Amino acid sequence: MPSDKRYLFIDTHRIRQWGGDVYQRFPRPEKMLTTGLLAGPAGSWDARGPTMYGSVLKEGGKFHMWYGVKPDALSHAEEPDHFYTCYAESDDGLNWRKPDLKITGQKRYPGNNLLSLPGVVMGVVHALPGADYRYIAALMQYHIEDDISGGFGYEDAGPGTYIYVSDDGLQWKQHTPAPVACWGDVCNFTVDPLANRYLLYQKVMDFHGLCARRTFCCLDSSDGLHWNGIGGEGMTPWRESLQCDDFDDLQAAQAGYIVANHYDVAIYQAGKTYISVEDIFQMGEPLRKAYTQSPNGRYIFRLGFSHDGIIWRYPKGRPTWLEPGAPGEWDSGFAVNANTFVEHNDHLLLYYTATPYPHGWSINTDFTQRTDIPLDAQSNSTNIMIARIRKDRFASLASGFRGTVSLDGGPRDEGDTLYINARSPQRGIRAAVTDLNTGKPLAGFAFDDCVPFVGDATRAAVQFRSARLAELPAARPR
Repeated sequence: MPSDKRYLFIDTHRIRQWGGDVYQRFPRPEKMLTTGLLAGPAGSWDARGPTMYGSVLKEGGKFHMWYGVKPDALSHAEEPDHFYTCYAESDDGLNWRKPDLKITGQKRYPGNNLLSLPGVVMGVVHALPGADYRYIAALMQYHIEDDISGGFGYEDAGPGTYIYVSDDGLQWKQHTPAPVACWGDVCNFTVDPLANRYLLYQKVMDFHGLCARRTFCCLDSSDGLHWNGIGGEGMTPWRESLQCDDFDDLQAAQAGYIVANHYDVAIYQAGKTYISVEDIFQMGEPLRKAYTQSPNGRYIFRLGFSHDGIIWRYPKGRPTWLEPGAPGEWDSGFAVNANTFVEHNDHLLLYYTATPYPHGWSINTDFTQRTDIPLDAQSNSTNIMIARIRKDRFASLASGFRGTVSLDGGPRDEGDTLYINARSPQRGIRAAVTDLNTGKPLAGFAFDDCVPFVGDATRAAVQFRSARLAELPAARPR
């Protein structure tokens, strides 16, 4: 079945009726800890540890990672977010190595895996067909720094989100001479091959009553140079896309906090369905009474879905998909995620930054560094973990006894085989093909004609005893 015909049960809009004790389930991911990415020793380019702002791509059996790091803090007066971009490789996606790239920073940090980018990468994707480069990336650019990003021909038109392109993923060229967006310090950059566009989810600030909170607007472009979704007048000249509301605030209050906002987001496409993993930051006191960010709170990851990548909906109750680990575990404090999942065999892998410290632990409410915390306490404070699920199993429909679900599958316009992604260790799953107008099974395609599926597979072919889907007219309604 072509990828654009996948139907995920996180989105129930094509269900027509159901019977029995059918209910929706949301499996939690398995957490895994990577190796080889921990902070280097004092004085190294990554002394404070890795940050999974960025991407992982799997190509030719090898995993490639673009991620952020922070060197030692040299003074309490310096900017807390002092980021560089690094590159790492892996054969299995779990155990990583930092190659000596010899691209930049050799005088200050010999033997490093630094790239020359003047900031931290927020997403690397394959370029759309017709582009004269292989990769395209969004970078949160801060400033051009001598011996790291200086001397590579980059232009600095102020901080913000810039677009860069590359033929090999290591040597990068500036694609936009000025920032695409100048708001916020986090974004998600992804490619939408079905719509032939790039999507940029940019973190911005907005008000909900007298609560200022982080939210995301959505920009789109066909070439990475010209962007839609920005412009206009006022404080918020953008197309809002991801924004918390009163229900999220109620969930935050139940957890002992005050207000919820979006801190980060990962976007994945399953056919024509967009899936979001939203990093919800539940903020507590002290809250800043200004049009700006507040630093204190906890995180959870939750799922959303969309039909266009701009307007988002949520499962009933907005269940948590990933929550902080137990005290002392790497992800017990705070987490941010990569731009999307990596498909690896029958699994999807979402890489995310993990720290046992809460967000804002080493900074004041105004985001200056706390002088009562020694600078070396920030060393080796982050790691990178993986949230792993079986492919496309964001949600499922389950039943204890003879549950039935009727879906509008449309005409058989292409393909001769029906596949299911299912786990049924005992009783089995059967399928039927019915006429859309009458609701009656087609000859040879009733439940009793189907060979029950028993097992656990992400792509199991449905078999009928005496009929084949290929025998049906392509346009026949069912």
